[in-house]
Amino acid sequence: MNVTIRKIEKSDHEYIAYAKSICGKATYFLYFLDGIWGAVVLCNFVQMLKSFFEPEKIEITVHENAVSLKNAEILTLLQEHSKDGTER
Repeated sequence: MNVTIRKIEKSDHEYIAYAKSICGKATYFLYFLDGIWGAVVLCNFVQMLKSFFEPEKIEITVHENAVSLKNAEILTLLQEHSKDGTER
């Protein structure tokens, strides 16, 4: 399962994260800000997905190069769940 993060157009600190279910019948969606509470809700979102699906099959990717998250907790979460362990 791939969790994709996108920046909301014309906004500097608003993002969405979404994941389509494995069977394709549902989409999980999250709106968050680049800040400590955004890091908390993004982490909770990923943990929720891990509790229902195979944890090792969940990846987080950033869809656009224009996304520039500044919160250290969000960046750490992305590094932990990226394919190759590098920041995206």
